[in-house]
Amino acid sequence: MKIVIRLFLTIITTVLIVFSHSSVATNLSVQPIKIVMGEDTYPYQYRDENGQPAGILVDLWLEWSMVTNTPITFDVQNWTESLNSLHNGTADIHMGMAINEQRLNRFDFAKPITSLDTFLFIHKSIDRKRHLTDLIPYQIGLVDGSSHEQTLKNINPKFSFRKYPSRIELLKGASNGEILVFAGVEGYQRNVSLDLDIANEFHTSSRLPINDIALAPAVNKGNSALLAKIEQGFEQIDEAQRMRIERRWLGYNRQQAGIMIAMQSNVEPYVDIGLDGLPDGLFVDLWKLWSKKTGISIDFVIGDMNSSIEDINNGIADVHIGYPESNEMRTGLKQAWHLTTVKSRFFSTNTNISNINDISHARVGVFPTAPYIAKIRQAYPDTQIRFYDSIAAMVDASERSEINGFFAESASTSHYLLTNKLWTDFKLYTNIGYTTDIYVLTRLEDSGLAERISSGFQLITPEERSRIENKWLINPNDRYFSNNEHNIMLSQQQKDYLAKLGAIKMGYLKDWRPMEFQGGNGEFLGVNSDIKSLLVKHLGLSIIPVAFDNFDQMMQQLQSGEIQIVASLAQNNTREKTIIFSEPYWPSPWAIASDMTQPTIFNVSQLAGKRLAVVQGYQLIDQFRQRYPEIDIIPVSDTLAGLNTVIDGQADMFVEKVTTLAENLKNGDYPSLKLSLIADLADQQSRIGIFSGVKELQPLVNKVLSTMDKTAQQALYQKWNDVRLNTHSKFSSKWVNYLIIGLLIVSAIALAVIIINRRLNLEIKLREAAEDRLVFIANHDNVTGLANRTLLEQQLKSSITSHKQSGDKFALLFIDLDGFKIVNDQYGHDVGDMLLAEVASVFKNAIRKTDSVARFGGDEFVIILNHIQSLQDAKRLAESLLNKLATITTIEDKPVMISASIGMAVYPNNGDSPEALLKYSDTLMYQAKRTGGRKHVHQ
Repeated sequence: MKIVIRLFLTIITTVLIVFSHSSVATNLSVQPIKIVMGEDTYPYQYRDENGQPAGILVDLWLEWSMVTNTPITFDVQNWTESLNSLHNGTADIHMGMAINEQRLNRFDFAKPITSLDTFLFIHKSIDRKRHLTDLIPYQIGLVDGSSHEQTLKNINPKFSFRKYPSRIELLKGASNGEILVFAGVEGYQRNVSLDLDIANEFHTSSRLPINDIALAPAVNKGNSALLAKIEQGFEQIDEAQRMRIERRWLGYNRQQAGIMIAMQSNVEPYVDIGLDGLPDGLFVDLWKLWSKKTGISIDFVIGDMNSSIEDINNGIADVHIGYPESNEMRTGLKQAWHLTTVKSRFFSTNTNISNINDISHARVGVFPTAPYIAKIRQAYPDTQIRFYDSIAAMVDASERSEINGFFAESASTSHYLLTNKLWTDFKLYTNIGYTTDIYVLTRLEDSGLAERISSGFQLITPEERSRIENKWLINPNDRYFSNNEHNIMLSQQQKDYLAKLGAIKMGYLKDWRPMEFQGGNGEFLGVNSDIKSLLVKHLGLSIIPVAFDNFDQMMQQLQSGEIQIVASLAQNNTREKTIIFSEPYWPSPWAIASDMTQPTIFNVSQLAGKRLAVVQGYQLIDQFRQRYPEIDIIPVSDTLAGLNTVIDGQADMFVEKVTTLAENLKNGDYPSLKLSLIADLADQQSRIGIFSGVKELQPLVNKVLSTMDKTAQQALYQKWNDVRLNTHSKFSSKWVNYLIIGLLIVSAIALAVIIINRRLNLEIKLREAAEDRLVFIANHDNVTGLANRTLLEQQLKSSITSHKQSGDKFALLFIDLDGFKIVNDQYGHDVGDMLLAEVASVFKNAIRKTDSVARFGGDEFVIILNHIQSLQDAKRLAESLLNKLATITTIEDKPVMISASIGMAVYPNNGDSPEALLKYSDTLMYQAKRTGGRKHVHQ
């Protein structure tokens, strides 16, 4: 038996050995071809985030493998190592490289299988170079072993180079300021942070093309059989498949070298056709900036909402400019990028609506394509929905009482109402409405285009987005990018520069109210002091204010570098020789102060033959002397000297910034003088002047200034001005409209100073009242009238700031009502809202004027108890609140029983930020709730 078993095992072993040898022989016969490739030439050949080979060339070779039925493997290496691997015979084929004389001596090449465009990317400090030979003085960065070196030497042997081991190292060198020019290929990078640095410093729009490089597979010398096999395989690949592969990675067809964007019109201010017949609007500006960042040209196909989608499906366009796609309204296209979020609100001629459900048999208008129709039906089940195809139709239906109101996108509707002078006839309900996400759409198969779009939009900084949005959306409540606090994005090079810069000096005038002046204790005050604070906050700069008695002396020190920055400067050709200027940040029109007996001045031509006092150093002096030699200029040292010169009869008039003149005339110290606005000089803008020795500060200052929209300017104006003037000055309607809409400073004056007629005055007052209602509604709860979460956050930040300065404590009470849900469920929302209003009244009456209370949401409230001595103060208030809530026993003759669970936090013991204090008190509130409620908890 044992012999039989041994014989059986011997037979099995023999079979396994034979099978093994056979398998080895088979594997040897189909051993894959080894293809070596570079690791970081994105998107042609590179190692992806998972360490796998990827790119256009990889896909082409996989297609080659399939049509030739030949197995292949990829070996991903550093570029120089990839060339050496082929030369040393450790690889069979190089995936693809540019052909040059040096490489022809080492390798044999197949026919090219694709091509790429190469460029010299130029730093913005030298971006006025227009020819390759202009860059001979600069060292050019490139990847060691790349074909760029030989190509550029063939163009001009005088080029010099700095070599880097990889593309990533090359880009880091460019970002760190080691080189001002570098050679690169078309495509986009994968490192978003590094890409932002490069995009900020090396603008794609100013790159210079080197040439179009053909990429060809390479083999070692003499391997003609393999070379023939390569070419035969690639000849079998369908041309359409080649184009699909290129489109997948590049995002567009190389033959077209751009993308076509489908758009709808008549959706102001987002997208429409301008007066010049060209596409215009917020979305268009975002796409134009995308084009500038990526270097890819764009064009537009114009249609309506439906036809623009069909243009994508039919291949007429590559991408949709921005579409309100949602779960309820699917197009079947790919959401390539979340472009923005728009707010749709309820508009009605009825100014007393708190809830649509309160309207008996309510009828509301909606666009049939609105993505929130299902939400309206769910929230307002008794409401009848009627469909309209335009804002004009819904407005008309509202005015004829066909509907009680309508839902529509807030900014577009407000624009329509203002344009048609219907703004005062309608009320915008910010508490009734929905948000809609707007997406850039592409075809599902265009994954490369989707990635290209995403990468391009990521290069647009938050401040750039906000600047475009602020340009088009007047109402701050309609904005998406600007509603959050701005975060300045700095490149590593900029951060390093700021770290090395140290403290700088900022000059200001001692008495130039309201823009800048010196306080009683020698402190820097005024609008420009807040501009300084913004620079310190966002850039981390240390800025030392330096006070000056006169403007001329301050300018001399700025030009010499004794001080580095001065605010509120006008830009002119003379100053540009020694001073770098920021973007404009403050409207700065000029005005004339003259005796009441003098005629009112409208323009400069009326000053001929007059003696005009001007502050010494102002750019107006040279401007007037060159253009208006008939004006007799009398230089004065400062504003007060100029006014006194007119009073004393030494000058007929004095010219100064309108805000400064208004500040000095408002108190009645110069009763014999009047103010006139000069239309010729109403376009003036103030900038920050920067000493040329620190010119790198300019783009950083511009970043900070870009965070200031019109709302922020208005807030600064109201903070530092209280201007109320009486004057008989008249003005043309063109300039009134200009000042009201475009110049925030003058707008505040214009309400009382410049009145064309009674109708305009009435419209201004109605508009102000409407805007005041919008601001109140945006910051207050519509049921209780208390502050909402938005205003609560501001109040908390303010309390933290003031208590940090004083060293005092304040308490935060987080309150959740016990028993409210029972009342709401038993008696309905109307009684529930009445109960909330009653509770709010109890809370308001229980706190001091220096404290605040807000409705946090639902049945939750927050009280800020400022300047307390200890936690005992908060405990006493909490006990008082519980006792007073117990006295609420009926609402509308319906019995109720209400109490509260209260969690308490104390600043700074339990947190030094709004988030920390809210979280701490919320946690304690839930402890009180879990243990039965009707109590307060503290630790």
